[in-house]
Amino acid sequence: MPVRLPSGVTTATVVGLDGLPIEEVETFLGYLRTLDSSRNTVVSYARHLALWFRWLTGRGVSWEQLNFEGLCAFVQDLADGTVPALHRVGEARAPRPRSRATQEAVLAAVCSFLDYWRLEGRGPQDLALYRQARTPGQTAYRFLAHIEARRGRLQRRIRVKGPKSPVPQIVAFEDDFDRLVTAASTARDRTLLSAMYDGGLRIGQALGLRHEDLDIARQRVTIVRRENNANAALSKQRATFTVDMPTRFFDFYGQSLVDEQLPLGIDSDYVFVTLSPGRFLGRPMTYANAIQRVKAIGARAGVALTPHTLRHTHGTALAKASWSAPEIAKRLGHSNASSADVYIHLVEADIEDKYRATFGDRLDP
Repeated sequence: MPVRLPSGVTTATVVGLDGLPIEEVETFLGYLRTLDSSRNTVVSYARHLALWFRWLTGRGVSWEQLNFEGLCAFVQDLADGTVPALHRVGEARAPRPRSRATQEAVLAAVCSFLDYWRLEGRGPQDLALYRQARTPGQTAYRFLAHIEARRGRLQRRIRVKGPKSPVPQIVAFEDDFDRLVTAASTARDRTLLSAMYDGGLRIGQALGLRHEDLDIARQRVTIVRRENNANAALSKQRATFTVDMPTRFFDFYGQSLVDEQLPLGIDSDYVFVTLSPGRFLGRPMTYANAIQRVKAIGARAGVALTPHTLRHTHGTALAKASWSAPEIAKRLGHSNASSADVYIHLVEADIEDKYRATFGDRLDP
């Protein structure tokens, strides 16, 4: 259930049948907050743990006496929809199977909760959640990486089955982007599209931008992780980094300031603010509002669009331009080169073109 902290920030917790927060869950969520986890992460973990505790209550099982057989039973009930999800308090949704991605996310939250309390000396101490991976882990270019390699890599004993989530779609670069810009009804929205498409920013990084972060003279944007943003926007990367941006981003930004914000008397530190008249005028855009706007623009342009689609498109564009994985990772704000792999989507035609460009003189006419 949602909870408003004394600071005014909205978060979430899990309550028992008595309507009171479950102490062990609240302690664990408080630990996540001390790690500067994003509000979305805390809310997601709370939602996932609520499913687990609802199952425990229905089975009459204490989490501290859970065994591996019980954990397997929970995952099975989670997969087929036996574990109820709620529309609101006391109103359950109709049972329906859950995707592999959802099962993985819930299981990760449960294992993290058990790991935390195991270190505190509570919970099922004999419950083995992990085992040695049968395949070697990714190459690590770190100090003492050879020792880490000998230790091996751990993986959860329960491996969720089912189809993996589809690879995020990308737009057709400039052609589709031009249609999206045309479909955007405000310069603010065009600026937002450019931030994610031209800069590869995450939606949280874009919504957290403040005017002081934009260096118009050098045409670059500084991404700063701030835990006190009024809209709870948070950069996933903890380190501050800069991103070079094209001229059109700053053109859209200037148009939004001069043609939209100033006439409405908006005086805000945030780049992306609400323009609709009413009590929310001038407030920083929320995740929900921004995602809704992006999807609506995509629908008008005939493009299946989400904020992450634009970031994935940016990473793919860099790959097509022969950027290396470390370069792409640096551009996207990652510290590990392998983290950029998920953003690189090369279709068969790209591979064919690359092959012909490399070995064209050896191919039969």
